[in-house]
Amino acid sequence: MWAFLLAALPAIAQEGGSSGVIGKLDNVEIRVFREDELTTRGQLSADGSITMPLIGKVKMQGLTTDQAARSIESKLADGYLVKPEVTVSIAARVRRTVTVLGQAQRPGVFEIPANRKLTLVEAVGMAGGLTRIANSRKVTVKGSGGVKIVNLKDIASGKGEDIPLKDGDVILIPESLF
Repeated sequence: MWAFLLAALPAIAQEGGSSGVIGKLDNVEIRVFREDELTTRGQLSADGSITMPLIGKVKMQGLTTDQAARSIESKLADGYLVKPEVTVSIAARVRRTVTVLGQAQRPGVFEIPANRKLTLVEAVGMAGGLTRIANSRKVTVKGSGGVKIVNLKDIASGKGEDIPLKDGDVILIPESLF
């Protein structure tokens, strides 16, 4: 019955590497060909931007490294440089996680893949699924959006919507009383 929870695990595990999407608070390096003084390194600010010489604040969160490079090239070409060539790389990612507690086969902290969203069903699958004494009808999701009590059985049967998780969410799977 809960095999679908484990089915999500191989797809998540095979994803290796990053798609190049820049996340909030990631560390980036921006290089402008033949303009070493414009090289910029650092962590994005809380609003997902970084400040560069000449052009100022550049929003990068949610863009791929190629999209960010094109955006910077466009700004530099607007009165500063002739045909600028920019490369953007992600030097370090800020790890985003969710925690699964209680009646999961392998409770713990799990990383949200950098290039996509993670749902409740996938997180439970990453934790090995439910134990035989788990109460799938009263799963609690706590996070920045408040506290939700979710019926995982309804989601599995198609009667309910799967819930996208955010960084820092905690999933508590209670024990069934009988």
